[in-house]
Amino acid sequence: MADNSPAELLQKAVMKAISQPPSPQRPDTSVPAAANPAIARCLQAYTNALQASLRNEDSPYRAERAAKAAYRSAMPPLTGSRNIRDFVACIAHAMAIDAIDGPGGARLLYAAQVASAAQSAQRRIKAKSSAITAPQPSRNQQLPNAEHPVT
Repeated sequence: MADNSPAELLQKAVMKAISQPPSPQRPDTSVPAAANPAIARCLQAYTNALQASLRNEDSPYRAERAAKAAYRSAMPPLTGSRNIRDFVACIAHAMAIDAIDGPGGARLLYAAQVASAAQSAQRRIKAKSSAITAPQPSRNQQLPNAEHPVT
């Protein structure tokens, strides 16, 4: 194992942590944030990487780096409004437990803001295009009234 560089060891620990299937147990709700499945997944990746790294007798510094990288890798992709909300929740929780530092968290929150704005713009464009293609009643056509049906 002495042949592996620190980067290779870190990458192996991260890949092992995120490749493990999710635990069939419910998340530990003693941490209120873990009630969110996305946060629970990130915490599980963090814990798995930390434990694996420590079992490999890595230094606490390397173990923590591996755990932080695993946490970030387990965060949801920035696609869809639910994932964006979960991504933000994961960042906020990671900042609270020092898994992500302030400047790194700020950059990730900005990425989430950009993704959210892009998604909103895409929804507006889609809504506008469907409104344009929807059949429009003729301006002179009178719509039937329930009280006085047109005969």
